[in-house]
Amino acid sequence: MCKWSAKQQSAATTRTTEKDSRSHDDDNDARRPIPILSEIIYFPVILLSATFHYLLHPWPQLEATVAMAVMGGFFGFLLIPTAFAYCLTILMETIFGISPMILSYAVWIPFSILYAVQILILDKTHVHVRNSGPPQPRYSLERAAWAFADSIWKYYPSVECIPCDWEEDDNDSDNTKDTAPTTTNGTSSLPFTLDPNQQIIFGVHPHGIHCIPLGQFTAKDSAFDRTFPGLYGPKLTGICATVIFKLPVVRELFFHMGYIDASRSVCQEAMQQGQSLFICVGGEEEAMYTTKGQDIVVLSKRKGFVRLALRYGASLVPVFGVGNTDTYETYSIGLKWRLWLQKKTGIALPIFHGRWFSTLPYPVPIKLLVGEPILTPTPVPGGGGKPDDALVEEYHAKYVEALKKMHSKYVTDRTLIVK
Repeated sequence: MCKWSAKQQSAATTRTTEKDSRSHDDDNDARRPIPILSEIIYFPVILLSATFHYLLHPWPQLEATVAMAVMGGFFGFLLIPTAFAYCLTILMETIFGISPMILSYAVWIPFSILYAVQILILDKTHVHVRNSGPPQPRYSLERAAWAFADSIWKYYPSVECIPCDWEEDDNDSDNTKDTAPTTTNGTSSLPFTLDPNQQIIFGVHPHGIHCIPLGQFTAKDSAFDRTFPGLYGPKLTGICATVIFKLPVVRELFFHMGYIDASRSVCQEAMQQGQSLFICVGGEEEAMYTTKGQDIVVLSKRKGFVRLALRYGASLVPVFGVGNTDTYETYSIGLKWRLWLQKKTGIALPIFHGRWFSTLPYPVPIKLLVGEPILTPTPVPGGGGKPDDALVEEYHAKYVEALKKMHSKYVTDRTLIVK
């Protein structure tokens, strides 16, 4: 059972008070400002998603399958506004007789150039950290689009969030695997709680082809949100690679899911602003190692998130998505070359297929294991000081050991491989 001592709770409360004095008092409706050009190019995605929801919500499983097909192929999102522009061009020609050539030179080409320059090159929204977590929908179409996106969780046979307390007697370990404290309905007694007013860095594993566990942090009323209420919102932010924010429409999707740039300076700014972060620690390299039937995490040399937590006194919470590596069939053809390419360019090229040889994942049960918080020492007033390397090594070792214990206690059919 995870119980914080009075001394630990006092230290954490003091730490929280210091951070609150540095941060802004934001309500749950606060949202990061998005450039108007980004809103325009993303509107067709909202319109399409809302339309699917209105048409398919009487058939939840069908809606979930369509949503998974759309979200699973999100790197093809640029096709949606392109198709929208094409249909609008045909409509304008049919109704008003406006030539497609005129529309192209007068509207579409200038808009594309303006978007490429102002948004993809000059815009800095991805480094804006204040209230950068998932925003609340503002109007009915957005609410319907959000509902369509969140329906993906109905695609899986079950999605559970399990708070993992590994400090029980070893004599009970055999029974624990069958009686894990599933609390997604909010009625069971939690072995520990996560305070929304304290800063936390969630380390999420494994990446898989799509890091499905990350989606639990970006969805209102998800299994994670029901188990740990109060964390979801503008103060809980994800981080991802800079290249994501250079992809048209994909960048807007990640804005709406509450992500910021993963650069060190941006992460430090986020901590200074009082944000909590969720991080897929293994990143693209871990995605390349995805193998059905195995749990492989890239963690041995990934210490930046530990150093960040120590700088600002944030708690470390390990998270593991059981079943994530079983959602796709992968192939090791040319793996060494693809790993080399990934390390040199940051571009991951996994070879995979899902259900019916498509991008649809196999519908397997998903269990989100959430470890008890690893409290870090209270930093110097103001935070941000560089932690000692020995301290980083100590807490990195604690984190790795906690992740291993959590996995071995709740996963029965495989062992965790740490690279």
